[in-house]
Amino acid sequence: MNRNALTVIDAGILLTPLNRFAPGRLIIDGSSIADGGPAATIQLPSGAERIDASQMLVVPGFIEPHIHGCGGVDVMEGTYDCLNAISRILPGHGTTSFLATTVSSLPDVLTAAVEKLGALTHRTFDGAQLIGIHLEGPFISTTKRGTHKCANVLAPDAALLEKWLRRANKSVRLVTLAPELSGANELVRLAKDYGAQLAMGHSNATFEEAKSAVERGICYAVHTFNAMRAFSHREPGIVGEVLADDRIFAEIIADGIHVDPAVVRLFARAKGKERVLLVSDGISATAMPDGRYVLGQDTVEVINGVCRDAEGRLAGSTLTQENALRNFVEWTGWSIEDALLGLTLNPARALRLEKKGVLEAGADADVVLMDHTFRVMKTFAKGKLVFDRLWTN
Repeated sequence: MNRNALTVIDAGILLTPLNRFAPGRLIIDGSSIADGGPAATIQLPSGAERIDASQMLVVPGFIEPHIHGCGGVDVMEGTYDCLNAISRILPGHGTTSFLATTVSSLPDVLTAAVEKLGALTHRTFDGAQLIGIHLEGPFISTTKRGTHKCANVLAPDAALLEKWLRRANKSVRLVTLAPELSGANELVRLAKDYGAQLAMGHSNATFEEAKSAVERGICYAVHTFNAMRAFSHREPGIVGEVLADDRIFAEIIADGIHVDPAVVRLFARAKGKERVLLVSDGISATAMPDGRYVLGQDTVEVINGVCRDAEGRLAGSTLTQENALRNFVEWTGWSIEDALLGLTLNPARALRLEKKGVLEAGADADVVLMDHTFRVMKTFAKGKLVFDRLWTN
């Protein structure tokens, strides 16, 4: 396809995602959306290439804030080939933008990783776009470290964080930490100075400690329920604050393994459509057969698609975002219009991304065509066709 040509997509249903047009029409001009709306009111530009999506859903490309790898590669490798391999696989699952997510590691290892990843954020990739880094740890709770190795978990260190933020060329967009730790306040101020959002996760915070964190501006929660102090009716803990506070954007891993479907349903009722984030926490085993894979420098065993470390702890997932969407709709009974926000507009707002998560004039032409079972048929990233199911058949 000529990327410089106008492209018209005639949709059975166009979700922008705040508006629904059936039938709808979307016009792509180069890398941007030129227009979109009811098919009857959007004029066909002369000479445009037309795509018949009259039997499909046309939606914004998915944004993935939390992914460690896929296709046998891990983002900690930090090479162009590694990130490009991830970039090529993700569009087949509807993902057009992603944050390369690190794992707690020894300081020298993490420094090298963020330097390499930071140097890649302005490179052009074949498929999904790398839009920054998610620094998950190492300033987390040893009690709630999950699969992060205890030896790699550190007390909050402002000098070390500033070093990473600087070496990453200001490409760190999200920093996950345990807000109850002594010294966390200084990290919050520092991350904000570099334009990064703060997330609470891998945390043993009480309800009051988590509430205080929100007052300081930490309004994002990583993989809710997992690696968090458990909820109790007398001490709600961090989970209670995440569920009760409407200011918090909250990730959920909807694979049926990390969180029971019934709890996903309760989570959806508590958070509402404007604060849910459907993430994968995918690792290098994603889109691969069972076997042994890596997460950072550690080996993970994958059996029946479930990832566990040597201690038997869950170690990320093999979930993809279109499957997260499918599961979430099935388990909650939400409409596709409401559930779709968790992969598009909500992460764009949580990460303060401009021109992402919407199909409106001036936005990036990140577009996904799906059938009514949420199977991805075509994906465009900034106007470029980067996945077509016909290529794989």
